[in-house]
Amino acid sequence: MQPHETIDGISMNSIDKTVAKRLTIQYVIALSLVAVLTILGHTLIQLILTNTTDSSRVINLAGRQRMLSQQLTKLSVLRQTSPGNWDQSLENTFSESLSEWKSVHMGLRDNLLVDDKRYEVKNTKVIDSLFKAITPSYDGMNAFFEAQKNEKMSEDIGVLLNHESAFLKTMDRIVFEYDLQAAKTIGNIKRIEFVILFLTLLTLFFEFVLIFQPLSNYVKRVITELITSKQKLDDTHSQLSVSNRMLRNIQEDLDKAMKERYELKRKEDQIRSASLLEGQEEERKRISREIHDGLGQMLTGVKLGLSRLKSSDLSEKYQKAYEHTKDLLTETIETTRAVSFNLMPTALNDYGISSALKILIASQSLSGETEIDLDIDEPDKRYDQKLEIAIYRIVQEALNNIIKHANASKAKVSLNENNDVLELSITDNGVGFDPGKLKQSRASLIHNGVENMKTRAELLNGAFKLTTIPGGGTDIFIKLPIKPADK
Repeated sequence: MQPHETIDGISMNSIDKTVAKRLTIQYVIALSLVAVLTILGHTLIQLILTNTTDSSRVINLAGRQRMLSQQLTKLSVLRQTSPGNWDQSLENTFSESLSEWKSVHMGLRDNLLVDDKRYEVKNTKVIDSLFKAITPSYDGMNAFFEAQKNEKMSEDIGVLLNHESAFLKTMDRIVFEYDLQAAKTIGNIKRIEFVILFLTLLTLFFEFVLIFQPLSNYVKRVITELITSKQKLDDTHSQLSVSNRMLRNIQEDLDKAMKERYELKRKEDQIRSASLLEGQEEERKRISREIHDGLGQMLTGVKLGLSRLKSSDLSEKYQKAYEHTKDLLTETIETTRAVSFNLMPTALNDYGISSALKILIASQSLSGETEIDLDIDEPDKRYDQKLEIAIYRIVQEALNNIIKHANASKAKVSLNENNDVLELSITDNGVGFDPGKLKQSRASLIHNGVENMKTRAELLNGAFKLTTIPGGGTDIFIKLPIKPADK
């Protein structure tokens, strides 16, 4: 029996639920705040990486414009001054550089740069004004380059050089502005990152002060109370253990006494049943002997006396009366012998169980319509008298039930010896019966017969098993141990 655990009048279940609920809410709040700040910081880092990559690419392409303009100018000068050294490879290089120079310039100017991917260029007003300022130089250089590409040679190379000088100066300022813009963006992001870091640390500090520290104190208090409660509970358990041991000892004594009482009653019942059965057998022997030696002899004497009265002088009427009386007397003598045999068969004492069962089955077969087979694996073997009498009475009772109640066409009796155990089997193909209903009608003849067979088996420390269903016949299987003296 478990005591109801409480702390200051509050049940342990209530404390467990309160602690669990409080822990859950506070941990969810704490983890949610940390998760939000972590996601925000991660998102910021991704933005930084993306912006840094894009800004670096834009600055790189803007700086490359200076290199391309110088390369195109040098190739133009070479083509103008040394046309004999100009070949197809230089022509291809010139065309490719010119195409890249023009596409990058327009992409930077129009805030949409396409290289290996699309880059959104965020030009400030200063950069837009610089692109407007560089447009005349760009247009002049582009016109010169296109004229050379179309083989419309221009002799004014100085104009190209003047445009190039102005283009390079303005392009330097544009690259500087791009770099300054990227530095400002990174500076802003760094400041935001420091703010997030500060908020994260501040959140952790407040979580420690407002959540974890009070929660730790609360848990310590609960644990202390639980330890105190556990000590009280252990003391109570110790007392209950002592009480339980005492109760178990009392229960064991009661169980032992009940078992002894039951065993004593069972033995008394067995002794009483054995005494009754032995008394019945002795009474049957006495009655059988008196019928055989007394009544049987007298009836035989009457039959002999009646035979002397036979005469040819008797009228036909008295002759018929004489024959009828003689037949009736003969039938009475046979019935008397059968009754005497059923009460105590002399063949059982003289020749053993095998011969007695053969005679019993032969007489039962004559009195009924059931075909009965007998199977004995050792027909010449003798057993203890009590064992043979028990087997005979069980078979006699079973065959009586089969003939009177089973309506069976076939039955079989088997007696086999197996490892110092006699196995008796009695089966039939009759109508069977419901064992449950049989138990309810204890006054029935079948119930009394079954109980008698079971009692005889148990008195010899045997096992009795009855298997039957309505319409499915009946099987009786009995195991009887053979004592050393029986062999």
